[in-house]
Amino acid sequence: VEQTAALAAYVASLGPGPAIPAEEDYLGYSEADLLRGNKLFQSNCASCHNFAGSGGGLTDGKFAPPLAGVDEQIIWEAMITGPQSMPVFGDGSLPPEDKQAIIKFIKTLEETPNAGGAGIGRLGPVTEGLYGWILGMGALLAASVWIGVKAR
Repeated sequence: VEQTAALAAYVASLGPGPAIPAEEDYLGYSEADLLRGNKLFQSNCASCHNFAGSGGGLTDGKFAPPLAGVDEQIIWEAMITGPQSMPVFGDGSLPPEDKQAIIKFIKTLEETPNAGGAGIGRLGPVTEGLYGWILGMGALLAASVWIGVKAR
């Protein structure tokens, strides 16, 4: 965090940009509305970071990182600066209360135990596609074997 602050101070000295958030900005999520955070996350973040925040592949070889274990300040700064392909969510498009609600939802995802081993939804969209492909190929193989046996 100290290195991040030093780097941010250096970059800020080069020109104007968004202010470094104060702790009360990104740590004020304890009173945030979890349901609102879920809805905001699903409408603004889930298309890239997956509905469970596990990240995934994007177009042009880019990648949305998983959000589990990421510090609140980093999430807040990413929302106001929009790193890589991520859009900028300034206070005009996403007020601070909404950012806090999203952070609360992300932190709740981290704290919620997975009820059934390595759940398919927590591993990302690639895994779901792989399972679908394997099941589809298995069904095709079974159908072709069945047709082959009936043809004899």
